[in-house]
Amino acid sequence: MQSSKEVLELLTKAKDMRLNIAIFAVSMAVLVCSSKDLVTIDSVSETVLRGLTFITSVRLVYGVIGLIYSYFQNRQEEKEKLEKATEDAKNAESKSLRNRENIRSAFETLDIFQLYIIQELKRQNHVQVKKGAPLFTLKNFNIIYTPAVGERYESASLTAVAKDILENELWRRFDELKFNALVRFFEGIQPEDARHFQEFLTKDSISTKRYNRSSSGSQYYDNERVFSNYSNSIIFAQPQRSYTYIIDPIAKAAIETVFKEKVEEANG
Repeated sequence: MQSSKEVLELLTKAKDMRLNIAIFAVSMAVLVCSSKDLVTIDSVSETVLRGLTFITSVRLVYGVIGLIYSYFQNRQEEKEKLEKATEDAKNAESKSLRNRENIRSAFETLDIFQLYIIQELKRQNHVQVKKGAPLFTLKNFNIIYTPAVGERYESASLTAVAKDILENELWRRFDELKFNALVRFFEGIQPEDARHFQEFLTKDSISTKRYNRSSSGSQYYDNERVFSNYSNSIIFAQPQRSYTYIIDPIAKAAIETVFKEKVEEANG
């Protein structure tokens, strides 16, 4: 009696589905055979078998319910994962579009130094750029990145998004971007500096250094101080030759736009 009780307690703790099915099948088979007098079992064994049949049937039903619950739970989790993945994809696409639009808009605000760097990057994949505000701004706008960094200079390249925008949208109107930036520059320039650029209304090139035959050597004009500050910009044609500054055609058009009327009014 005690051994039968121990067996019953041990088997009722079994959680393996296949073991429970086997116990249920064997118990049912023995009980059916006993009811047809095919086998003989005592009352205690019959009680144990009926208990096992009941317990394992409950476990099987519980297992089936668990499987059904797991099936629907997995379906729900898969649905939620799919919805989250779709939402993440939409958010990523929206972020990418916003980032692209921000970069495209940033090109409209670049100054004469920043556009010079972009202009140089059209000619080659990498350019050496001196550390400073123009470089920092372009990096901050995510227009360029610097794979190599030195003490004073950084090797700059266009980001993939900026390159795509330029190739598909902005290279064709790059002259317009230059002109607008140059107009902004000349409209804000100090009058004492503006007078030197106004000379380009009648000239295409200006020399800022005079060579004397006397022992005193060469002499710099006042405009050298001004022009040298903008030597690496879209104002002047590149490459420059010594101390002769050749005005970029688009810069000359901007000078005419900003200064021509003022000069004519001043000359009466």
